[in-house]
Amino acid sequence: MSHWLTLRLNLHPVRRPTHHNNEITMNLLPEKRKSTKISEKEELFLQNLFENGGQVVAAAENAGYTKGSAGYLRSKLADEIIRRSKNVLASASVKATNRLISMIDSPQIERGDDVRLKAAESLLNRVGLGREETHNHNVQALHGVVLLPPKKGIEVNG
Repeated sequence: MSHWLTLRLNLHPVRRPTHHNNEITMNLLPEKRKSTKISEKEELFLQNLFENGGQVVAAAENAGYTKGSAGYLRSKLADEIIRRSKNVLASASVKATNRLISMIDSPQIERGDDVRLKAAESLLNRVGLGREETHNHNVQALHGVVLLPPKKGIEVNG
């Protein structure tokens, strides 16, 4: 009896807002962890983390954890941190959209507009509102058998 190693990839569809909102892009994502109830102390850690700009150790200590607990908390609450980060980006997308519109309507170029434009574009791309990129890959596969001419007999003089 042979033993086989099984590799399972979970494909999770990711919806990106489009004009018709029917485009589905497939991404390879890790299997989702079982959601666990967040304790009051963990909630305090998460609030501190987002208020202090992402300083994990300080957020853990301010929530009453030891310094060494920061890595554990970051790992345990990774899915919730990502979910809340997406919400922050979604909220900021309104600001980025307004910035783009104000730059279009402004008759004068202001100092730093190029940096603000790149930041707004980057943020909108991350929330799925940026331009769509398509990559064309033309691949020519060479397969099959190479036929060589028949070998001529080798003559040995001797």
